[in-house]
Amino acid sequence: MSGRRTGEPVEPEEPVQPGRPGAADRDAQFRAFYRELRVDDQRAFYEAREREYDRAHHQSILVRNTLLLLSALLGVAGQFSTGTGRAACGVAAAVLAALAGAVTAFEALIGFAQLRKLYGDTAGNLRAAALDWQAAGPGAGVEERVERIERIFRTENGRWGQLMLQRQEGTPPDAGPDTGPNTGPNTGPDTGPAAPERS
Repeated sequence: MSGRRTGEPVEPEEPVQPGRPGAADRDAQFRAFYRELRVDDQRAFYEAREREYDRAHHQSILVRNTLLLLSALLGVAGQFSTGTGRAACGVAAAVLAALAGAVTAFEALIGFAQLRKLYGDTAGNLRAAALDWQAAGPGAGVEERVERIERIFRTENGRWGQLMLQRQEGTPPDAGPDTGPNTGPNTGPDTGPAAPERS
């Protein structure tokens, strides 16, 4: 039994505006999911690739310099040897120098430095876009900020195309200038120019 007496007038309840809270919740969920699954996830991917190619670049330099140093040492040692020892040192020095040249050619073919820059530029753009996304309040130009992030991926895809054309023409690969935001995750083959989106 309620405390209201029979015949007492019932005060009308305040009407609830339909859709308002639900729309706000959906907007907040979209912003959270978009940042987590599109921005943060892709940024982590590009940062990992940047670190990977940075390590590969430095490792190739280390291997090349080590081979050249050993080749030089063997060349010097051959000067103090006679007969078979001098010949062996000369052959070994030549082999090591050839290997150093092969490492240099492989590094230039893959373009570790250029790929590191490409992934690094995209990761940097995504970091800046994530800060802007976080600073924006609810409903503050969501479409504009989504377009900015998607443009980051589109620009990155275009730079893969430029890299492919440069390799086809036989010119040194160049990651190109940092043109700002691009869109669409790109996981193209590490040694090739095409970069299809990552699922």
